[in-house]
Amino acid sequence: MKIPHFRGVFMSDALPRKGPWKPESAIINLNDAQGLGTRWVAYRKDGHHVTYFGNLQPPKRSPNTSAKVALFDNHLTYQDFNSYRCGHLCLDFLTSCKGAIQ
Repeated sequence: MKIPHFRGVFMSDALPRKGPWKPESAIINLNDAQGLGTRWVAYRKDGHHVTYFGNLQPPKRSPNTSAKVALFDNHLTYQDFNSYRCGHLCLDFLTSCKGAIQ
């Protein structure tokens, strides 16, 4: 899908061990690797600017780094809580201008 600076798709406890890329994007399942999966969220990071996409609260720290960052999340609801479209919506976010690193 040619997502710029795409790091990959990960479970929440299986993020890459190597340090973060300066610009990067990824999709994360909020469950751990032993689980069946819960919600998918996505982020785009450029330096200290992170845009988070997901219907649940963003994490207290930036994905894949403990650095303090300016974290921006969406305030719109794109699906019902019982919907299973969150993975598709994450891909749409990362491939559209809504997910572009500015």
